[in-house]
Order: sequence, then C-alpha cells, then structure tokens
Amino acid sequence: MKMKSLLILPVIIISLASGFGEETDPIKDPKRKIPAQSKIEPTFHVAKGVDVNGSLIKYYKRGLDYAINYFGNYGPYHIYLLGPEDEKSVRALFRDRAESRVNPDAKETAEEQIAEFLKRSNVVKEIKSTLAGESAGGLTWTPAPARIYEDVSTNATGRAKSPTENTWGALHEYHHVFQIAHSGAEEERSSDKNSCSWMREGMATYSSAKFMENLKFINLKDYMLELRKFGANISRPGINEFISKNSDYRLDNETYWDEGKAPQVYYMIGAWATAYLIHAKGIDEETVLRDWWYDILPMGKAAAFKKHMKISLDQFYKEFDTFIRKPDDEVMKIFR
Repeated sequence: MKMKSLLILPVIIISLASGFGEETDPIKDPKRKIPAQSKIEPTFHVAKGVDVNGSLIKYYKRGLDYAINYFGNYGPYHIYLLGPEDEKSVRALFRDRAESRVNPDAKETAEEQIAEFLKRSNVVKEIKSTLAGESAGGLTWTPAPARIYEDVSTNATGRAKSPTENTWGALHEYHHVFQIAHSGAEEERSSDKNSCSWMREGMATYSSAKFMENLKFINLKDYMLELRKFGANISRPGINEFISKNSDYRLDNETYWDEGKAPQVYYMIGAWATAYLIHAKGIDEETVLRDWWYDILPMGKAAAFKKHMKISLDQFYKEFDTFIRKPDDEVMKIFR
C-alpha cells in the first residue's frame, strides 16, 4: 500500500529522521531473509492544544530514538498523540489516519474505505475516549505485507505531565513494532510463526525497563523486585500474590487476555522469564531481546528459541516455573 503524506490543520504532523538503510541486517548473516528496514521516517500526529511547549514530542522522541537505534527502523510508523482540547482537530486526525490506510488496489473506493474505518467499533471508542480525556488505544498495525504501525495515545494530555512515563511508553511500544515486523502477527499467538504473548509483552516490559536504567531513570533490580511485590507500574496484584492465588497458571496459556490475568502472566512473569534467560541462563541480552526474532519467520519460534536460547521451549517452561516460585531473596540472586 502506498503511503500518502497528508497535513490537515489544525493537526500537527512532524517527521523524524531515522538515518537507517533499507535492508540492514544487524547480525550480518547473508543467508538470513528478514524484513527490510524502512527509509520512511516515523511521523508524529499531534492534536491541537496537546503539546503546547513541545515537551510531549521531545520526551517521546527520547525513547523512540533509543529504541530505533537498538532495534532498527521499521515502518511506516505513525504516532498519534491525542487529547480533548479541540474536537475538530481530533476528528481531522482520525480521518488522516483513515486515509493513510487506503489501499488503491482494493475494490472499494477510497471514500468507502475511509468511512468503513471510521465506523469500526474500536475507532469509535478511541474517538469517544479522546474527547472524554480517557486513556485507550495503544499499538496497532495493518496486515502484512504492507504493514503500517500506529501508536495511538488518546490521553496524551495526561501523558505530557509525566516525561519519564512518556519516554518509557515509547520504548515499550517500539519494541512491539520490531517484534511484529519479524513475526506472523496475523496468525494466532499459538502459531509457530507468531510470538507468544509472554514473549511479546514480557520482553518489551523487560527491555523498556532496562533501557530506562541505561538512560539513568530507574534501577532495573528494584523494578524487577517491585513486579514481584506489588506489580510496579503494570497492574495489581504483583507476581507473588498472583501465583499464590493462581498456582496452576501457565506461561504459554494464551487465554488470559479474556480472563483478566494478562498483566501478571504476560507482562510481569514474562519480564521475569526474559530476565531469567539473560541473567540466569547467560544468554546475551541482544540475542534475547532482538536477534532471535530474526529467525521466527524462517524457522518457527520453537526452533528459533532452541537455537538461540540453548534450551527447548518445553524445557524452559519447566525450569523457569520452578525458579519463579522461589522466594524473593532467592530469585534476586540472578542479578548479582
């Protein structure tokens, strides 16, 4: 799908240079076929009145730049920063978003595609949430092969009040862009060509925390302990209380999105599973967070995981399950 460059006032659209080539392979294996990086620059779409002094974009870009430098540039990537200050601006921005998704080869006309998008229940909810000053949205994408990635913040006005969380969120969401680029994201999470929920959310939770430590904002060890004790900045309860009440949980169970257990299993325990691979199993950080993903599409995630982590997924689940149930003072030893 061909992208259009569109500016509808009073929406602010800002492009950021990335400086990455089109087909860079970070691990320099000429036999590995991986999705090409993009020359298309990330684009900010900011509703009127949301970023009055420029700090919202500044601190989002702080995280985005770090993540792109680590993972590479994949796109087109559109960042929508919305707020309730100007309804006309918000509705113009959503039409802009709809136009960016128009497929010139589809049997429907451009206007029909735009109208269909704006009537979608999730889009209607996002518009209502934006105008009400509520938080909704998140990362979304169009189907392969012509993927467009979108990070939608319906309450960027509130986000602007917390520069640290703004940067943190940008780091987390861009890791997902990389992950989706290197997996069959349209398939079920149980598919061998797609990543498990814990791999996607847990690794992004860990990476964003580690990068925040690298940027001198937090202490990773303290954060990982907080995930166990009370859930840190993810949710409540923390890992310890959750496991005590849900001892039969399974890290590879993909039903928790509907059962309300996703924050604890996929994000928190998933982050600890990531830490276990790096700090207990001794697998290189870049391998766990980035390099093994290049092999998911060519090999399937089970074979790719075993190749890079030196353990099968089934063996890992058993070994990690024993570890994560240990007391705090025992599990924290992996960081020493």
